[in-house]
Amino acid sequence: MKTKPFWWEEAEPTHGERRFDTRKFSVVIIGSGYGGLSAAITLAEAGVTDVAVIDAQRIGEGASSRNGGQIGSAAKFSLDEAARRFGLQRAREILDDYDQAMPFMLKRAATLKDAFDLNLSGSVSGAHSYKDLKAFRAYRDGLSLDKRASVDVLDADEMQAVLKTDIYRGALVKHDTGSIHPAKYIRALANRARELGVRIFTGFRYVGSTRASGHFDIRVEDVETRNTVQLSAEKVLMAANGYVDPSLRWLRQRTIPVQSYMIATEQLPFDQLEELMPRNRVAGDTKHILYYFRRSPDGTRILFGGRARFQTSTAEQSAVGLRKFMLHTFPSLERAAISHSWFGNVCFAYDFCSHAGRMEDGVHYISCCNGGGISMMTYLGHRSAEMMLELPGHDRGIVNSHFPRLYFYNGNPWFLPVVGTFYRALDRTARLFDKAG
Repeated sequence: MKTKPFWWEEAEPTHGERRFDTRKFSVVIIGSGYGGLSAAITLAEAGVTDVAVIDAQRIGEGASSRNGGQIGSAAKFSLDEAARRFGLQRAREILDDYDQAMPFMLKRAATLKDAFDLNLSGSVSGAHSYKDLKAFRAYRDGLSLDKRASVDVLDADEMQAVLKTDIYRGALVKHDTGSIHPAKYIRALANRARELGVRIFTGFRYVGSTRASGHFDIRVEDVETRNTVQLSAEKVLMAANGYVDPSLRWLRQRTIPVQSYMIATEQLPFDQLEELMPRNRVAGDTKHILYYFRRSPDGTRILFGGRARFQTSTAEQSAVGLRKFMLHTFPSLERAAISHSWFGNVCFAYDFCSHAGRMEDGVHYISCCNGGGISMMTYLGHRSAEMMLELPGHDRGIVNSHFPRLYFYNGNPWFLPVVGTFYRALDRTARLFDKAG
């Protein structure tokens, strides 16, 4: 078993430039993931020159080349819940941002020259309880007639046609979602950014910045030599998401980085996997401690993810738990060997909403994909670029929405084992007292 992402077999992250021939830029973006590169592309397309993307790791080596590759855009809260937090007008705008994320990502994808295994065959979400199945029906009934056509709600017997498992009470099927090869997608974004003149530097860790008259003095450290490099930029965007340095206290007090784990099986007969997961749809469920899974782009492997442990774990340790979860879902995979096991950081906010805005020191930020970041981070990168360009109407929806912090929290999520155990108990209780009707 390899302890590196399966995606890296075809698209392992590469380094960008390792030497600065200039130290003055219009915009410096920290983080070479979907958000950072998408922001850079929008800025360059708008005519901004001298845009630099800087990362301590290789290009997209964080969550952008490690995730499950599932694409879609759905908020984890209702309009009523959002209205209580943000006010009705802002809540409507935020939900509109979620609706716009997936279409924008597909629009941006159409400008990319490199293929990344885009598959729009849909998604299946398993209802953990009858209560969840009832919520699926309410969700569908609340959609407009044109949107309702892209959604089906299936009972347990009916869902066998879209997902061959008996652990769910039913399913929500969306026909306008799908999957990509995440590492190929980040490579395609990087190539598009370079084509537009964006400079991408890797192996430099952001140390801090100071706001001066009309610009920022930015300090980055070469991770190999430990030498500090001084840069200057008119604007700075922090787009590191679940990899933000603990020294960025303002942002870390508002974000919860969480390790998420994945495994890949060896290659299996195509017909067997077509029976288990027809049409190569992606899948997930409604548990607090959820499973998410899919087939590989060629349809011959199962890629299975979830929260295997609530403490920092190795890839070998997490593989044991994930294989158990996989067999709970698909017992017929008992003899399937695990070829890869890996993990990466996702990033959550306390209100389960994505956020973009400016910190107290004037640095812009995008953060918190809450487990669904491919389309949302692509979109938020674009929205943050609109903000930096000061385009009319940029201050709406997610941009500059209230970003709550947890007091007495310093960025180290020490409480995750407690919260995880509580959530797992909720999942067990939901089935223990589950009733149809």
